[in-house]
Amino acid sequence: MIFRRRRVLSLLAQAVGFACATALFGVVPVSANAESGAFACTEPAGDQGYQRAEPADLGLDPTALADALSFGARKGGFAIQVYRHGCLTADYAPDNALAAVLPTPLASSSKGVASVAVGRAITLGKFGLDDPLRTFFPQADERHGALTVRQVLNQTTGLEFSWGTDIAAITTDEVAEALHRPFAYEPGSTFQYSQSVLELLPRIVEISTGQDFQDFVQEQVMAPLGIPRDHWIWLRDRHGDTAVHGGLAMRPADFARLGQLMLQRGVWRGQRLIDDSYIRQAAEPTAANGGYGFLFWLNAGDSYKTATVPMAKVFPHNMFPGSPRDMYSFVGALGQFSVVVPSLDMVIVRTGIPGSIDLTNTQTSLAAESNPDNKELLRRITRAVTDVPAVPDDDPYRYDDSFGPLIGSPADLAAWADPTAIAAVLLGYGPGSVPDCTLISCDGRPLTADLAAQLSDTLRQVTLAALAANR
Repeated sequence: MIFRRRRVLSLLAQAVGFACATALFGVVPVSANAESGAFACTEPAGDQGYQRAEPADLGLDPTALADALSFGARKGGFAIQVYRHGCLTADYAPDNALAAVLPTPLASSSKGVASVAVGRAITLGKFGLDDPLRTFFPQADERHGALTVRQVLNQTTGLEFSWGTDIAAITTDEVAEALHRPFAYEPGSTFQYSQSVLELLPRIVEISTGQDFQDFVQEQVMAPLGIPRDHWIWLRDRHGDTAVHGGLAMRPADFARLGQLMLQRGVWRGQRLIDDSYIRQAAEPTAANGGYGFLFWLNAGDSYKTATVPMAKVFPHNMFPGSPRDMYSFVGALGQFSVVVPSLDMVIVRTGIPGSIDLTNTQTSLAAESNPDNKELLRRITRAVTDVPAVPDDDPYRYDDSFGPLIGSPADLAAWADPTAIAAVLLGYGPGSVPDCTLISCDGRPLTADLAAQLSDTLRQVTLAALAANR
């Protein structure tokens, strides 16, 4: 819905008009955009909703913005929200819709939230970006112990990766498995879209802070942003570690607060939550991937390496054609986004599913960062801005970004399911196996006990979230 309120502003008394707007709507003029009459809203207090403002008051073309949201709704969006200068100005999901009040599974956008939590811990002085893993895991061998927090965040550990091995690791102890996994590349040289290796991050936070990762996230990130604990669900793996690679579900408006925090360089209501240096580095590409930072996908590079399965591919263009190059995003499968656009002072949230699936190019349809419909939605929204010069236009549909078949060669099959590596994880046999940890029993705990604890924790969180949604 595009919000259409009449501004009571006298052309002969702008100051009086602005004062009325402040009193009635809780907004104040933006000094940088005062000539255009733009407004800025303060961050929500507690868990109150965002202040709202007319698109035209925020330097947006109302018709173009409405058309963009209509396009997004046709392309599978459950909730689409646009924020500019801290104000909510467009919202496809009404406040009482299920899409607005139920936590939405964010898939790999969970990774970006984990990055925010790591940034908070670093800001608190608990550890540093370039601390070696041996600092936290003295049991690691020399080569694994020399890996850094930075290399885990930007997915350049060089550890051997296959989807089958990563999925198998979820059923044992992902941290121990990562510390025993063989190397395939020189650390820092190659991007691989790993999953289970990222479980090192919540364990590092726990070791450094003495808190459970989820307790830390609520106390140090969510609560300062006004997000109650019963607004989000974060699953755990078999070992009890938080599934940062894809287990988080949040309400869209809360997801937007995380994007707004990044947009505001880590400051919320005057409190510094994340150091500006971390925010800057999180949104910078690496030599290994022009489209990836600290678990965020970026529009900065002239090329980007995808999350293609079973093996990543490089596409020779920026990720979001026709959108500002400083755009970056939390990104999750099927199209879960919280997009940050610093040059436009804008946050865009989109949750949902693909509007259609191209059976000849299934992966491109399902992978959020490469689906051209998602790119086009962002292009249309950002081009609705009228008070900042537009970037050169580009058509996301003109690129032939085909991921190819899921299994197109024997090499693809091996990348999906390396039987030797999977046996090492599940059966504890062979190179890379973890002592005293198999599918049946890990660290003396039988599978049944771990699954019971996992189920109990999940049901507790789901129940709390359902009760909160009902309220």
